[in-house]
Amino acid sequence: MSDNQVIAAFAAARKSQSPLSRLPEDAAPDLARAFRLQCAVTTELGWEQAGWKIGCTSERAQKALNAKGPFPGTIFANRVYRSGEAFPTIAENKRVVEPEVCFTMESPLPPRGRDYTVDEVMTAVAHVCVAIEVVNPRTPRGFGDEVPWFIVDGGLNEGIVLGEARKPLSRADYASLRGQVWWNGREMQGGVGANALGGGDLALTWLANHLNGHGLGLKEGDIITTGVITEFFSAALGDDIEVRFEHLGDVTVKF
Repeated sequence: MSDNQVIAAFAAARKSQSPLSRLPEDAAPDLARAFRLQCAVTTELGWEQAGWKIGCTSERAQKALNAKGPFPGTIFANRVYRSGEAFPTIAENKRVVEPEVCFTMESPLPPRGRDYTVDEVMTAVAHVCVAIEVVNPRTPRGFGDEVPWFIVDGGLNEGIVLGEARKPLSRADYASLRGQVWWNGREMQGGVGANALGGGDLALTWLANHLNGHGLGLKEGDIITTGVITEFFSAALGDDIEVRFEHLGDVTVKF
C-alpha cells in the first residue's frame, strides 16, 4: 500500500474518532517512516498543531505498550482544554488518563547541526503546568498493535487538559516532584517526576533533539507534555479525574 493510503486511513480514523477496522499494511513501518507518516497525517488533517507529546517515557508505559523507548506524538489546538472543562468523548474511546508535566515554549529551538543541551532547552521554556493527557488508540487492536503504528497514529494522543501556568521550576525539582491522581474520589498510585525519562527537563530535551535529528524544531508557543509519572487507567463516561503535582497545583477533568 502507498504512503498516501496509509495517511488517508489514519486521518479518517482521527476525524471519526473510531478505530480502524484493519491496519492499512500487514507489516509495521520502521520508526523513521512511522514518524514521517505521522507528520503527513497532520498535514492531511489540516488541523493546527499546538505542540507535541512524548509517549512511553516511563518504564511502566514502555512495558504496557512493548516499547523500547520514547516516541513523539502530536497535540492539536482543537483538542486542548483547560482544567475543569468537560472532555468531549464517545463511548468506544479508551480515555486513558495520564498525569504529566507540561511545558510551553517561549523561544524556538530550530533545527541545527548539533544537539541541544538541557540548559539551552530549559532557557527556552516560558512556563510549566500539571496536565492530564488523554490517550486513545485508533488502531484495530488498540494497545495490542505494534509501536510504529502508535507513532503513525499521532502517538495515540486524543487531547490534553492543562492546569494553571507556573514559572519554570529549578532543575532538581522536575525529578523529585510528587504527583497524585484521584479517579472518582479514589486515590490511585502516585509517582515522581523522575519516572518520565528522569524528569520533565530531560524528557523535553530528548524531544528537542529527536526533532532536531529529523530536521524539525520546537516553535514559540508549542505545548509539550512529557509523559505519565503516576498510575494510568482507562476512565468511563461520566468519570471525574483530579490530579495534583507538587509545585504545580491541580488539574481536573470530567468525561
